[in-house]
Amino acid sequence: MPEVPVNGKVLEWARKIRGLEIEQAAELLGIQAHELREYESGAKKPLVGFLRKMSARYRVNFTSLLMPEPLPIEKPATDHRERHGRHPLSMDTLIAYEDVNEALDAFEDIADEAPRIVPKLSIGTAHLDDDPEAVAIRERKRFGVSVDQQKLWRGLADARRRWRELIEDHGVFTYMIPMQPPEELSGFSILRDNLAAICINDRESTEGAKIFTLFHEYCHLLLRNTGISDENNSNRTERFCNDFAAAFLIPRNRLRQEAGEVETPYEFSDAEVKRLAGRFRVSNRAMALRLEKTGFAPSGFYARRTGPWDVPSEIPYLPPSAQPSHVRIRLKRIGQLHARTVLQAVERRVINSFDASVLIGLKPASFGKVQAALE
Repeated sequence: MPEVPVNGKVLEWARKIRGLEIEQAAELLGIQAHELREYESGAKKPLVGFLRKMSARYRVNFTSLLMPEPLPIEKPATDHRERHGRHPLSMDTLIAYEDVNEALDAFEDIADEAPRIVPKLSIGTAHLDDDPEAVAIRERKRFGVSVDQQKLWRGLADARRRWRELIEDHGVFTYMIPMQPPEELSGFSILRDNLAAICINDRESTEGAKIFTLFHEYCHLLLRNTGISDENNSNRTERFCNDFAAAFLIPRNRLRQEAGEVETPYEFSDAEVKRLAGRFRVSNRAMALRLEKTGFAPSGFYARRTGPWDVPSEIPYLPPSAQPSHVRIRLKRIGQLHARTVLQAVERRVINSFDASVLIGLKPASFGKVQAALE
């Protein structure tokens, strides 16, 4: 098997864009660290088979490893994380961030060719000096959803789908991608001049947690301060977004009505918190946070009450016939707005079916099923 005359700096670039130290990468590739250094320095040329292995393990396109020179390494997103410290982002997260950015690149190109295909971004603005309660009231009016409508939704999964669609109606692309456990991040957001995206960590523990993350990241867009989030309360920006999300999902006046005639601050029981969370179709954690922030519950209530609440129940077995189709699984990941925009671009011949297949992640033969699912 012949050696491949690759540029060692390109191999180093591929490792670094995946956030890997030399020892981590060597272990991933099944070689010694000194061998990998030889490849990256150019002292040793890899065989084709090893290069393909590197492509697979790094999850980098094989042809990228053959570039004559490495590409610039993009500046990482603003990191708002403080809950568990700012540890290096995992490969899953870096790839998800790259995938969403590449999708936005494609939509920018489509918008240049056919501006009407890509929806216009229609969101408000906020500043850290604003009252998050007031911002939430204003944005709630923009969405036009009453609490009575919210209460009629069929549980948290239905609420998550509906809120996601409503956010996409405002021109925000949304993604649900499995990354590392929520201890690393809850999600991230990206804002460009005319495009915005929210990505939720689909390994979040519950649907309620995902709903909260949707609006936490939406608030990052309002603040024009996007990046990687873990929803900690130590960071001023994260705290503002938490307060906004809780106020948006649980309006104060309706919470007062639903809480009943209790003398506040009141030490709500677990059962009472769960009942209120069910009424508003939110997580128990979001309700605990809101009760404390409104003063309906005493100071420290949220910290005392967030232990075992949101542990997901065991997933019931579903026979193969009841499993979601690969089309619906893919749509959950990329979002309806993404899929719809790509299909319209193909229909108007702005992009070809191959490019559309890459963007949707399905073969062109499945496009009819995607369209049917969207309808």
